[in-house]
Amino acid sequence: MKPKLVIPLLIGIAFLLSACAGVGFRSDTSWPGLTSDGDTIYMAFNQAVYAINASNGNLRWSYPAEPERDRTYFAPPAVAEDGTLYVGDFTNGIVALNASTGAIEWGPIQLGEGDGRIVGGSTVTGDLLLVPSGDGRLYARDASDGSAVWTFPAEFNEPLEHPIWSAPVVDGERVFFTSMDHNVYAVDLAQGGQLWATRDLGGAIADSPVVVDSKVLAGTFGNELVALDADRGRKAWIFDAGDWIWGSPAVRDGVAYFGDLAGELHAVDIRSGSEIESWKQSLDSRISASLAISEDRIFVAAESGILFARELSTNEEQWKVPSRGTFDGDLHTDPLVLGDTVIVATNGGDPLLCAFDVENGSERWSFTPGGSDKRCRSG
Repeated sequence: MKPKLVIPLLIGIAFLLSACAGVGFRSDTSWPGLTSDGDTIYMAFNQAVYAINASNGNLRWSYPAEPERDRTYFAPPAVAEDGTLYVGDFTNGIVALNASTGAIEWGPIQLGEGDGRIVGGSTVTGDLLLVPSGDGRLYARDASDGSAVWTFPAEFNEPLEHPIWSAPVVDGERVFFTSMDHNVYAVDLAQGGQLWATRDLGGAIADSPVVVDSKVLAGTFGNELVALDADRGRKAWIFDAGDWIWGSPAVRDGVAYFGDLAGELHAVDIRSGSEIESWKQSLDSRISASLAISEDRIFVAAESGILFARELSTNEEQWKVPSRGTFDGDLHTDPLVLGDTVIVATNGGDPLLCAFDVENGSERWSFTPGGSDKRCRSG
C-alpha cells in the first residue's frame, strides 16, 4: 500500500463507522446505495430512501415521511420480485416497504443485540431475506414478516471479529459472503451451517464476492484478487494488483475487470489468473467502486469525481463526465447501467444522482432531493 493512499482511506472508513447525528442533506458518513428493478431506481442516502423514475429522474416517493435523527440509510436496498423493497439502516434495523408506494409492509425490526450497522445490501432469495451486519453476523429472515430463520454465526456462538460490509451472494443452495476479518465464507442456504471458510487472505474484504465458473472471486485490502474453489474454498490462483481492491470484479466472457486504489484498471483471465496486459490502464484517481458493463462499454467511477466510459475490448476512453472539472461530490457508489442509460451517484453532491447516455455521455436527467437547477456536466 502506498503511504499517500492510506490516510485518505482510513479517514473514509472512520466516517463510515461514525454515528450519524446531523439532519442536513450533505453528509460525509457514507455514500449513496443504489439498486433498481428496471423502471425505478431506489437510492438510500442519509436520512431517507428515494424511489426515482428511471426514465426521467422524477421522484415517485420517499421514506420516511419525516427524517428521524436516529436512523440513516446507506446500504443498497434489495427489491424482490413480488414488489417488496428491503432497506437496512445504521441502527442495525431492517424495514420492508411496498416498492410502488413506499408504504411499510413490516418493521422496522432490530437485528441482534449489539450496535451493528447495515452497510452492505441485503439479498432476497425465494422466501428468505439475507442481511449482512456490522455486528459480525449474517441474518436470515422470513421475507414475508421479518421473523428469524437462522443466524451465522449462530446466536449461541460469538460473532465474527469484524463486520460484514457487503451483500451475500446465493449460488444454488449455498450462500457466499466476505468479511472485514480477511475471510470468505460459504454457508448452507437452508440452515446457515458453515460449509467452509478461508484462512486469512491477507487483507480485509469490503465488497461482495463473484461466483463464476465454479470459482469465487474476491478483491482484498491485501492488494490481491483471489480465486477460490467454490466447493471447498481452496485457492485456485492469486493476482497481485499492487494496491487495495475495494469493489467487486465485473465479469464478462471469462474476464474479471476491476480497479484499485492506485487508480489502475485491470483485466484478469478467470481461468489462469493472468493479467491481460494490453488492457491495463492507469487513471489519475483512486477507484473504490466496482466497474459496470454495458454491451460494449465499461464504466469507471473515479473517487475524484469523474465518470469514465471506456471501450470494453480495448479500454480506450470513449467519453468522460464532466469533460472539465469534477462532479460536486466524490464517487464511491457503483455505477448503475439500465439499458442505454448509466446512472452515477455522488457522495452528497448537487446533483446527487446523474443519468447519461451510454454511447455519447449526453446528460438525460439529474436528481437532488428538494430539487436543484444545477446540471451534472457543468465543471
